[in-house]
Amino acid sequence: MVDDRWELLSPLATGSSGEVFAAREHGTGRDAAVKVMRSDLLGDEVAVKRFEREARATGSIAHPNVVRVIAHGHHRGRPYLAMELLRGETLESRLARGPVARAQCLTVVAQIAAALDAAHAAGVIHRDLKPDNVFLLEGDAVAVRVLDFGYAKLADHLIGDANLTAANALLGTPLYMAPEQVQASREVAARADLWSLGVIAYELVVGRAPFPSTNVADLFVEILARPIPLPSAVDRSLPRGLDAWSVRALARAREERYPTATALSEALADAARPSRRPWALALAGVVVATVALALAVARSR
Repeated sequence: MVDDRWELLSPLATGSSGEVFAAREHGTGRDAAVKVMRSDLLGDEVAVKRFEREARATGSIAHPNVVRVIAHGHHRGRPYLAMELLRGETLESRLARGPVARAQCLTVVAQIAAALDAAHAAGVIHRDLKPDNVFLLEGDAVAVRVLDFGYAKLADHLIGDANLTAANALLGTPLYMAPEQVQASREVAARADLWSLGVIAYELVVGRAPFPSTNVADLFVEILARPIPLPSAVDRSLPRGLDAWSVRALARAREERYPTATALSEALADAARPSRRPWALALAGVVVATVALALAVARSR
């Protein structure tokens, strides 16, 4: 029993900071997922504060696409976090099984975007957005929850960040890190999350990540300097509008990116619409001209 409230039923996962258990609330019978900090990290003051910050950051965002925090506290000196119990799979697991239908891709991106905009409005920057931190609920309809705000940067009115982010700290997952994160900037802002969302969206729609290297050093060079392949260069069947979208979504200069996650998502939906081929446009013009001519002849009789 955790905190005389949560009965731990079975292990669900083990991560870098904690162990997650399926649990049941004593007295109400409500199901939950309880994340308990790993005992070997208890002597690490920064790790403890980061775990506690995850609870505060996630709890400060009230949005259906962000995992809901039920309670948090300490049990026998170990921080814990009780959240809604999710059933389904991570986006990373889903991508490992093969391509995702275009309509589902757009829905997933739209829901992640809604979660990010809510987080940013609450003064929270995720800083580690990746497919493994996006959960897809089981069911016929697409339903997303954004998870794991352990690396989140919070506004000063919530909790200080300076002591948890050293000047040369490298926080995040390399493939999804914005250029400013690779450069270990302490001024990482909301548009770093938008870069991460852009990488995820590119991976979903194009079918592969924009940066193919698996070696971290080469990957960082790709993120910082090498040309990013346009979607149409990877797959000629993709709408050409995706090229312009990717240039802005993955702009290395922060100010050139989309201003919000929703703006990125809406632009993606527009760009992903099948484009008419030149021959199709020409054919349509011929049809219109023929119909107009027929109407003119009919009126002259």
